[in-house]
Amino acid sequence: MNGTVFIVSALLPFLLLLIYRTEGRTADGLAILITGLTLAINGFGAYAFFGSGADKVYHFSYASGNKLGEVFGLNVDVASVLMGFVSILTAFLLVLYAADYLGPSNRGFPLNEGKGRFYALLGLLVGSSMAFIYSTNLVQFAIFLELMAVALFYLVNFHGNAEGKALKAFLVLNLGVFLLLLSIVLLGNGQELANMGSLSQSTKDKVFAILTFAAFAMSSQFFFYSWLPDATAGPVPASAYIHAASVVPLGSFMLFRVIQYMNPGRGDFWLLGALTVALILLMMIYYPLQRDAKRLIAYSTIGQTGVSYITLAYALLGHDVGLQIAIYQVVNHAFVKALAFMSVGAFVYSLGTTDLKGIRGIKRSLPWASVAWFLSFLGLAGVLPLGLFFSKAFTIMSTREIGGIASWLFPAVVLFDAAIFLVVVLLWFREIFFGEPEPRAETGEPKLMIAAMVVLILIGIVAPWITLDVVMKISFMG
Repeated sequence: MNGTVFIVSALLPFLLLLIYRTEGRTADGLAILITGLTLAINGFGAYAFFGSGADKVYHFSYASGNKLGEVFGLNVDVASVLMGFVSILTAFLLVLYAADYLGPSNRGFPLNEGKGRFYALLGLLVGSSMAFIYSTNLVQFAIFLELMAVALFYLVNFHGNAEGKALKAFLVLNLGVFLLLLSIVLLGNGQELANMGSLSQSTKDKVFAILTFAAFAMSSQFFFYSWLPDATAGPVPASAYIHAASVVPLGSFMLFRVIQYMNPGRGDFWLLGALTVALILLMMIYYPLQRDAKRLIAYSTIGQTGVSYITLAYALLGHDVGLQIAIYQVVNHAFVKALAFMSVGAFVYSLGTTDLKGIRGIKRSLPWASVAWFLSFLGLAGVLPLGLFFSKAFTIMSTREIGGIASWLFPAVVLFDAAIFLVVVLLWFREIFFGEPEPRAETGEPKLMIAAMVVLILIGIVAPWITLDVVMKISFMG
C-alpha cells in the first residue's frame, strides 16, 4: 500500500487558498475541480485499500521531533480510510451545492462577491480535517485543530454579522488545542498513538480525562455545547461540513483513536458515559424550544454526536463493537446531517428565512427541498430509510450488554432522545409540508442544489448497508 494517494488527498484541498480572489463561475469551477480531483484520488486509494482486504494497518512517518517522537505521519487503516472518504465526498457535494447557493439570487444572504474567499476558507477547513483524520500523534491533532479553528472563525463571521459567535467558537476550539498541548507535555514521545498502549495506568487515567474534555470542546459536548448553535450564523454549506464531516464528528473520532490505541480501561467509563447521558438529556429539553431550523439541527448534532460517545464509553470496557458502532454512527450521521442542512439552505435561498413558523407548504413550492427535509429530519430521529436507524439500533442493542445501571440507562437515553426529536419534527410537519405556500416563495430550486440533495439521499440510503461490513473490521490496536 502506497501512502502517496492519501497524503495528496489530505494536502490538495489547501490549493483552494489560491483562489481567494477569484469570483463567480470561475471560483465555482476551480473549487469543483480541486475537490473533485481530491475525491477521485482519495477514492482510488480507498478502493485499493479495501480491495486488498483492509486487514492491515499502514503507518507512514514524515517528520519527527527529538523528544516528542513523530509529529507528522499517516495512519492508513479501516477507520481513517472510511472517514477520509466520507469527509471529502461530503465536501465535494457541498461545493457543488454552494456553487448555486452562494450568489445574488439567495434571498436570505445575497452574495455579489466573496465566492473565492468562501472556497479558500472551506479548503483550509477540508484540508485540515483530512490531515486530522490520518493523524498518528497528538501534535498533529493539535496543529490541524488550530487550523480548523482559524477557518471556522472566518467562516462563521463570513457575512460580517457574527464576530462574537465566531470568537466564541474559536476560543472553545483553542481550549481543545490547549488540552492537547497539555497532554503532549505530560506524555513526551508517548504522545504518538502507537506508544499509548505502553503508558502506566495512572498516566492513562490522567491523560484520558484531559483528552476527553478536548474532544468534548470540539464536539460541543459538556460543558461547551453553546458554541455550535451560534456557529450556524455562517453560510449553510460551511455549517453543514462543520456538523457532518469536520470539527464536530472529528472530536469523537479523535477520542476513538485514543481509546483504540491507549485502551485506557474501565476506570473512565462513567466519566465519559455520565457526562454524555447528561448532555443528551439536556438536548431533549432544547429540541422543543427551537423555532429556527438551523439551531434545531445544531442541537440534534450535539445529541447525535453524544450517541457516538456512549458507544465509546462501551468500548472502554474492552469491547471492539463499541469502537465499531461509534464510527458507524459518525458515518451515518454525516450524510443525514449534510442533507438536513441542504434542505434548510433551500429555505434560506428561496424563502429568505429559517424560521419554522414562516415556512409553509414546501411540498408544492420547494418539492426537492421538501423531500430532503422530510427524509433528513425523520432520519435524525432514527426513522428509515436513512442510516441513523441502524447505528442507533446497534447502539441500543450493544449497550444492553454492559450490565448494571448502564445496561438500561444508555439504551433508554438513546431511545428517548430519538422519540423526543421525532415528536418535535412531527409537530412542525403538517404546516411546513402541507400548508399553504408562502407567497414569497418565487425563487426556484437551482439545479446544482437539487443534484447535490438527490445524490446525498441516495448515498444516505445505500451507505449503511455498505459501511456496516467495513466498520466490523475495526478493533483495538496493540
